[in-house]
Amino acid sequence: MRLFSTPVWAIAVGCLLLNAGSAVAEPRFAQVEGGQVAYETCGSGPRALVLLHDGILDSSAYDGVWSRLCRTFTVVRYDRAGYGASPGASPPYDPVTALSGVMQAAGLERATLVGSSAGGGVGVESALAHPEAVDGLVLVGAAVNGFRPTEHFMRRTANLVQLLSQGRLEEAVRDPYILTPSAEQARAFVAADLRAHPGNFGAGRMMRNGPDVMGRLGELSMPSLIVTGEVDMPDVHAHAGALEALIPGARRIVIADSGHFVYLERPEAFADALGAFLQTPARMSGS
Repeated sequence: MRLFSTPVWAIAVGCLLLNAGSAVAEPRFAQVEGGQVAYETCGSGPRALVLLHDGILDSSAYDGVWSRLCRTFTVVRYDRAGYGASPGASPPYDPVTALSGVMQAAGLERATLVGSSAGGGVGVESALAHPEAVDGLVLVGAAVNGFRPTEHFMRRTANLVQLLSQGRLEEAVRDPYILTPSAEQARAFVAADLRAHPGNFGAGRMMRNGPDVMGRLGELSMPSLIVTGEVDMPDVHAHAGALEALIPGARRIVIADSGHFVYLERPEAFADALGAFLQTPARMSGS
């Protein structure tokens, strides 16, 4: 059972800010299980990254760090089925198989997976299913199946679900854990993005319910970085602590003056942290 289903976990931690983005190319489409997904690539560096978005916004959430990452790495980002430019899929589709299809279409045999919130869960499941294709994991406020939420979390998410379903986006994005108080421009962008892509809301329901993987985290052997924003909610910090403890050799950092989506609110700090982590040599095939 997916304990943090997209309508609960990702709504609670997926309504966020977004730095005004850089210009992006028209997406290509990869044929994957259940249909097509829109993706784009940039850069030509020797290390490859795949950016996995959260459960509410689409891959444009990474606009604030896209250009900088493209200068150093080969980077791929894509919209899961029903998000952004991707059409819907026949549920329940397997997001792990879809990720493999995108990597194949982009010509990537191996990559470091950078997963935010629900995208972090997809990254972990993919690393367990296909460890030979994953050089590293960066889990940003990640939602991994098997971590049980508190009552406080459930009450808060129920309120967010109600606000979003009623179209009261400005109220929803004022959640105190999503953004720091001064992030007004980012809040406005998030509301506008959700209006522009109403399919994002509920698109996660197309995904199959993934397995409980908390008991398998010890199998992960690739370098792993756990990232949380300073003002993110207590459940997210507790979850990050569990990931740090259970993934062998994982390192955890907290980025100051940021909420749940640190790559949007603090793109330079996030890119610096990611760059430092990626100086770690990629795991060699067969190791």
